[in-house]
Amino acid sequence: MQPEEGSSRRKHIKRLLVAGKLIVSLGLLAYVLHKIQPGNLLQSLSNIEPKYMVEGGVIFLASNIMGSWLWGMLLRSHGLRIPFYRVWSFYFVGLFFNNFLPANIGGDIVRIYDAAKYCKDTSSVFVATFMDRVIGVLAISFIAVVASVYCLDHFRIFIIYLTVVLGFCGTLFVVLAILDRRILKFFEKPFKLVKAFDLERRVEKLFDQLHAYREKLPLLFRVTMMALAIQVMRVYVHYLVAKSLGINISLSYFFLFVPVLAVLTALPISINGLGVREGAGVVLFGLAGVAGHDAFSIEFITYLVGVLISLSGGVIFISRTPRELLKRRNNRAGSPSRAIGDTDWRK
Repeated sequence: MQPEEGSSRRKHIKRLLVAGKLIVSLGLLAYVLHKIQPGNLLQSLSNIEPKYMVEGGVIFLASNIMGSWLWGMLLRSHGLRIPFYRVWSFYFVGLFFNNFLPANIGGDIVRIYDAAKYCKDTSSVFVATFMDRVIGVLAISFIAVVASVYCLDHFRIFIIYLTVVLGFCGTLFVVLAILDRRILKFFEKPFKLVKAFDLERRVEKLFDQLHAYREKLPLLFRVTMMALAIQVMRVYVHYLVAKSLGINISLSYFFLFVPVLAVLTALPISINGLGVREGAGVVLFGLAGVAGHDAFSIEFITYLVGVLISLSGGVIFISRTPRELLKRRNNRAGSPSRAIGDTDWRK
């Protein structure tokens, strides 16, 4: 097979995957809307209280600014001195691309690419971003385990709660493995069988960088406390959206259901979880006595709040693209890499 043919086939497969995800999202949305009846949905949306919506948007924005600060703390722990405004811009660009790439993970790839391009240290950026993700999952699952005990009044809800507990235990095991080099060595073994691409040495370096967090326990404590606050804020946004719709249920249900929804929407079967989020929300909140059209409205509007806040990352991405293209053109022409009005990224 010629390289051009292989590249063309990969592009074709990617297009098919995107089309498949779009079909899943639109199909699920159509099915859920049919079940809850659009008339009921419009009635639910007509009751929106703007005050709570504004509060939710502000809190979601603040949680992501805090998230970028947390990520910056982890980057600095690796000696990567990236100015905060750069970290913030990389983080929000990743947030923007979450709307099109596999949820969360796709955005992580984008911010790893941006930060690594700035500091020329891909492995350290990858490890810092991986720890950011692990600590975030640990925080939200811990909140679900502790706060949601108060809503264990239904057998099916107990099953969901048990799933959350297992997720928390799994994430906790990952953290303990990072702190214990003996466990990490066990996970290194499969990579030692692969002799190509210097994979064994690269993986060993990554695991050494992960294990180095054992010497940074005060930092881990600080970022974990910050992650707990961030996750509480993000769950609370769902609660405020419900309040804006006149839906009054216990906050504890949100601390149980939102982590489950986060896991489901991260599955690479739809466009940023669209359709999956709303369908699962109808099922989960239905266990708490919330009508289908109200549950759909909560999750769909919360999603729109997230998209609206993420648009700032899109503006950042679009505004920097002409400068990067100009810089590349100057480099190809053999002219100085610093164009008028541009600055060295490494400063």
